[in-house]
Amino acid sequence: MSKKPSKIELPRKPHYITIGADCDFFALFKKIEKRYKHCFFLESLGEESHVSRHSIIGFDPEKVFYANDTSLTVEERDGSSESFHSENPYYLLRDIIPQNVISRKYAGGLTGYLGYDSMNYFEPSLSLQSSTMFDAFRFGLFMDGLILDKMTGEIIYFYYHNSRLDLVKDLIAESDTPNGALTVTPKEETMSQAEHRDAVLKVKQDIINGKIFQTEVGFKKRFHLEGDTINIYEQLREVNPSPQMYYVKFDDQKLIGASPELLFRLRQGEMETFPLAGTALRGNNKQEDTSYARALLNDPKEIAEHNMIVDLHRNDIGRVAQFGTVKVRNLMDIKRFSHVQHIASEIVGIISDKEDMFSALASNFPAGTLTGAPKIEAMKIIDDLEIDGRGPYGGAVGHFSFNGDCTFAIPIRTVFAKGEDAYVQTCGGNVYDSNPEDEYEEIRRKFAGTKKVLDKFLPKDQEPTQ
Repeated sequence: MSKKPSKIELPRKPHYITIGADCDFFALFKKIEKRYKHCFFLESLGEESHVSRHSIIGFDPEKVFYANDTSLTVEERDGSSESFHSENPYYLLRDIIPQNVISRKYAGGLTGYLGYDSMNYFEPSLSLQSSTMFDAFRFGLFMDGLILDKMTGEIIYFYYHNSRLDLVKDLIAESDTPNGALTVTPKEETMSQAEHRDAVLKVKQDIINGKIFQTEVGFKKRFHLEGDTINIYEQLREVNPSPQMYYVKFDDQKLIGASPELLFRLRQGEMETFPLAGTALRGNNKQEDTSYARALLNDPKEIAEHNMIVDLHRNDIGRVAQFGTVKVRNLMDIKRFSHVQHIASEIVGIISDKEDMFSALASNFPAGTLTGAPKIEAMKIIDDLEIDGRGPYGGAVGHFSFNGDCTFAIPIRTVFAKGEDAYVQTCGGNVYDSNPEDEYEEIRRKFAGTKKVLDKFLPKDQEPTQ
């Protein structure tokens, strides 16, 4: 193993070329996904704001970086690879990736995922289970790509050294092809309802003993996938449009998700987190919605849980913020999605001059809404109660940009696939007042949107499960 990969050298500004308007951007991605083994599609649906204005496509990256234990592997476009030893492969990325490109738009960079077990790189006292299906992290290095400006309908191609504009134009001109067939066969769950009840009661005892205030324990539902997985994402867009939507493909590894929750955003020096904690059903009409929301905001257990998570997020962002800049911009709003509604808050801060996007994300990783409080002790308990590694679930999916900005969602409401093996994971916040039956029902509610999609692809002779 060599000591360190070479640093990426880039011009200070990328080239941006407007290549068309009113093209079906998702249809374009479907053509790309059929052709390339590494690609991604990022978009935001269901809300309108300046941060949801653009959708992004990347394909056939220059390099792929992935880590397991103390090894960082760099795979070239031609398939060759080299591995490098490092006590912390994550921070090795900081030495490779430029952060000084001048651009207010998406400017390329690293796109991919951080597994939940990447926390082992940030907290020496932890030794979390690794995933058998996914790496500790995996990112593609994208030095060109496509941007859709939803406000104007324009498609913009950007690049640095090597333009693939002719290839992109050919892809746009290609005829659309129909999706292939897909069959989704449910397999086992990693925790029965009785085992989940025992886990909740164990957590309650840990709270009584003073170890923690709250812990997020959950389990996986496993599936067998056979066929064209783009069908899953296409249906998620219809059934569960969400602020953080993604189809990230590294050969046979795929993250296909519609997450309601942003983990962390750094944009021109301002950091943002948006914790969601506290869940209720959607109503059949506006009046029922309001009634459920009112009950949620008057539930002492849900309010206590949310306040603990807000405090945890303030602490996380405060570790990398300029003194006195951390604010709770919004406290305990209601955010509504297709099948559930959540209590939501917004915490902001200005990044310290001594920090950058890599250290800022690490400080806020993983989200307290997927661990509990205090975070480290809660993660130890989760690792003991959950029988296998979470993989990307509860970690991060998104991008580090060459301009020093980054945006990452929490991979929940997501299908995690490797080849024909796949799983969905959910968890619930367990506090002193938790009732095991209610917590199990909360997990079922959170799974409802994804389940509705997967049920569409059941074998013809199989009825939907409960």
